[in-house]
Amino acid sequence: MKRLGLGGLFFAWLYGVPFLLVVGLIRRTSTPYTPTQDMARAFGATTDALLTAGLVLNAALPLVGLVLAGWAGEQGWRRHFGWSLGGMALLYLAVALAGSMATSSLVGHTPADQEPDPPVGHCVPVSGGRGCPGG
Repeated sequence: MKRLGLGGLFFAWLYGVPFLLVVGLIRRTSTPYTPTQDMARAFGATTDALLTAGLVLNAALPLVGLVLAGWAGEQGWRRHFGWSLGGMALLYLAVALAGSMATSSLVGHTPADQEPDPPVGHCVPVSGGRGCPGG
């Protein structure tokens, strides 16, 4: 059972973390159709959640796996998780490279909404007590 758990942990890091990061980066670089500002914020929040989860799990899974393999006395899995620390650094380097090539921050970006400006149907008096411009 412990080998199955360690294997699941290792393959969750090996395949799950890059999946989250790739999906987050694709969503970050895409131009979604978001008709309102609220939908644009929701899209940005989901993208932020995917990228943040990928970055946190990239550090946590290899470290937890290394500790658990040490406690279980599994030398083979300790070796796998030891090498995965190097892979963890490579993934952080790849995300940092993608972030340096981006035009804005990877996390905290809200795409522009596609909602048209409302039509002007009435005049709002300007400050200073003057009337509306043009009459």
